[in-house]
Amino acid sequence: MLHDIQQRYTPAILAEALRRFGFSPTPLLELEGSAFVYEGLLDGLPRILKIAPGIWNSTEQITGSTREQLLAEVDFVRYLAKNGLPVALPVPSRSGNWVELLPLDEHACFLAYAFEKAPGEMYPDADEVHFPTAVLVEWGRLSGHLHRLSASYHPHPERQRLPWHVNDLLDFSALIPPEQTRVHQRRAEILARLHALPQDAESYGLVHGDFHHGNFLVEGEKITLFDFDAAEYFWYAGEVCVALYNCLPLPRTETAKRRAYALDYLQHFLRGYRQARAFSDFWLAQIPLFLKYCELLNYAYFHKYWDLSNLSPRRAEVLADLRQRIEKQIPVVAFEAGDLTE
Repeated sequence: MLHDIQQRYTPAILAEALRRFGFSPTPLLELEGSAFVYEGLLDGLPRILKIAPGIWNSTEQITGSTREQLLAEVDFVRYLAKNGLPVALPVPSRSGNWVELLPLDEHACFLAYAFEKAPGEMYPDADEVHFPTAVLVEWGRLSGHLHRLSASYHPHPERQRLPWHVNDLLDFSALIPPEQTRVHQRRAEILARLHALPQDAESYGLVHGDFHHGNFLVEGEKITLFDFDAAEYFWYAGEVCVALYNCLPLPRTETAKRRAYALDYLQHFLRGYRQARAFSDFWLAQIPLFLKYCELLNYAYFHKYWDLSNLSPRRAEVLADLRQRIEKQIPVVAFEAGDLTE
């Protein structure tokens, strides 16, 4: 549904969003993102404008698709900032609204909101990225700080983010061909194992949802976090694995390199994390499961956003490899006995 709405995007939608927030129409730089994302000037300052497909005047719930859910995202970001987490703050529209609704018809719409531009530089989206130890430790510390704050967070009763299990990427009946029966079976098995995990306030809560190196900027050793549009209720240990999954070296066949990378990453990241909150042996032992869940979502993401009828040889190879790894239960990282114990 949201994909169909996204196809209805026009320059007029952009112009109206720019007008409502007071952006200068030029210069305007389009950025990468699952929504339409731009960097422009607002009152002479660099700001980020996001325009996402959405639903209004409906009871249907898809993650990040309603004004109330985006307001819940804004609420969470402002709460984190108020309690000392370095985040890119939201910016209100000229009418004082955090989110502007741009209707297309009685149910479909676009949702526009704006943020400060975070300072610093971004690490590249490359097959192998290496981070200074100080950055890994600070990345972990901020993750632990975010989760500690989340454990005490009480959202507005009328605007809340959704739990992980309603993520539209888990709708394999819509995304994955039915003949891939083993993939569907693995999805059911992984979700059953996740549902069996504890969901107490100290282990499960509202998370960023996508806290990888593409969603923060670094200035010296200072990290500023942004892009909370995947915020959902999930396990805190699972969010640590989202970060790790997205920077593991490629190709996936480099098993020894990936294990060494993961162990080095976790050593420094968790040293920082534990400056803010505990990370027990129980949750260390769940890392392979959470990494496999990340792989499952990665596979679904490609099915959602790639043109499956016109795949390049490289993309066809990636999908075939991921399918085999899911079906044959090949570990994302080939940890050895004793790797995930303190």
